Amino acid sequence: MAKINLICDQCGGKVELDDAHEFGFCTFCKSKILIKEDTIINEITQNITKHVYGHAGKDVDELIAEGNNLLDIGDEKKANEKFRKATEVDPKSWEAWLGYAATGGDKKGYISCVPAYRNAYQLAANEEQEIETFKDMLDYLPDSNLSKALIKVYKNATPNKRHEMFDLVLGVIGCDESEVAKLVIDLCPDDWSAWLAKAKIRQTRVKWCELESGFFTGKKLPEHAQEVLEIFLSAYQLAKKDSEEAKKIVLAHIATMEKDKSYEVFYSELNKKIKREG
Repeated sequence: MAKINLICDQCGGKVELDDAHEFGFCTFCKSKILIKEDTIINEITQNITKHVYGHAGKDVDELIAEGNNLLDIGDEKKANEKFRKATEVDPKSWEAWLGYAATGGDKKGYISCVPAYRNAYQLAANEEQEIETFKDMLDYLPDSNLSKALIKVYKNATPNKRHEMFDLVLGVIGCDESEVAKLVIDLCPDDWSAWLAKAKIRQTRVKWCELESGFFTGKKLPEHAQEVLEIFLSAYQLAKKDSEEAKKIVLAHIATMEKDKSYEVFYSELNKKIKREG
């Protein structure tokens, strides 16, 4: 008879299979047990994984706990290896895939976390796990304001819209910051934090800009600087509608440009517009 590491439900003894692998017989209490095919496959897979990959005796929870402990002490490389092993022991573990994604996935490229996050999201068992996966993925975005904007919209979206948002955001990880900001504004057009993030990303384009002579209106900002000014103005207008605290955050960032001579002309024009807005 074939031997496999199955346990008798009656007494805890080892189970021996018949040649057809249809029934098992406990070697201790002699109970006859009907064997399901998926039980055999799962057990064989786990045995192979444990012995070939060198973590015999460790289950997925142990490996995840070790991975999290390594993250706590700042050893992301070793944590990544623990999470990788956990995904091999239990390929359907949401927590294992999330840890693997958060530590960079297979590290074969700058977006190697993407397939790991996709697996984690697909394996999420409930809304809470979906939200946690989405929020964790946002750590890869270039600006925390973009993340804040996305989280607010995601939580209020329908399940189908959430899945669509997840796919869209996952698709821009590793892209140019301007591309990421454009997507976020498309998804969150009324969120001041998304507009502020885009303004910050575009801000360097207006260093040392000069006023140009307009045919009827006198001096004006160059077209590229005017575009950035409108982005800042949108952030301010939306923040003012949102709350006094949001308004202060936008104004505080704009104030940092006043101290930098390279933004002197741009800041002067933007400040005029802000004062008119009130």
